[in-house]
Amino acid sequence: MLLLALLVAGLYYLHLGYYRHTIFHDLPAAGAGPERPALVMLSGDMGDRVGMTPKVAARLHARGYAIVTVNSLSFFAPGRTAAETSALIAGAMRRAMALGRTGHVVLIGQSFGADMLHAGLAELRAAARAPIRAVVLVVPGRDIVFRASPVELAGLETPDALALPTASRLTWVPVTCIHGSTEANSLCPELTLPNVRRVTLPGGHRLDFDDAALTAAILPAVTQARDNRS
Repeated sequence: MLLLALLVAGLYYLHLGYYRHTIFHDLPAAGAGPERPALVMLSGDMGDRVGMTPKVAARLHARGYAIVTVNSLSFFAPGRTAAETSALIAGAMRRAMALGRTGHVVLIGQSFGADMLHAGLAELRAAARAPIRAVVLVVPGRDIVFRASPVELAGLETPDALALPTASRLTWVPVTCIHGSTEANSLCPELTLPNVRRVTLPGGHRLDFDDAALTAAILPAVTQARDNRS
């Protein structure tokens, strides 16, 4: 019975993208163009097939935004470095802007993806930051682990670093930090930079699975980026 359970769990992780080579999922939009930012969404540690990322991406895509989602489970399964994470973000940005036929982008990270987003941006060269109009961190944690795995998901992985030092370096871009009202390990209350908009939603880390409320919390960052394009 245990062997069967392990087999089922293994197959499920393969379905989600564990060690799968397809990292990016493109969502082109007919309404995309220079007037709109393209969006990059880094998924949580369960990948971009389940959870909030695909649901929120669908809602934003329905509003006419070109989106590239990043399957964090696929990319971070073997373990990565901050430099590799930065390169991933830069590549996703280029891909999204080409898809959206635009020169600017909004970056969104969900849970594990939020941790990787601010950690990677801390390593991004200043010149490469120019197209970024906003950063949205959805339920980021206080610790960083550069590996997505069943061990990390269970909370058994030893953290690689604290989150606040790298997140505090996001002084050069408007940041939205979204967390649940009952979360016990959220970075958002600690992130007190003047350029950070903190949003509290009902629930814990999973935000009561309310993708509509999460989309509504993200939208101001996206629409402001559109209005303030340069």
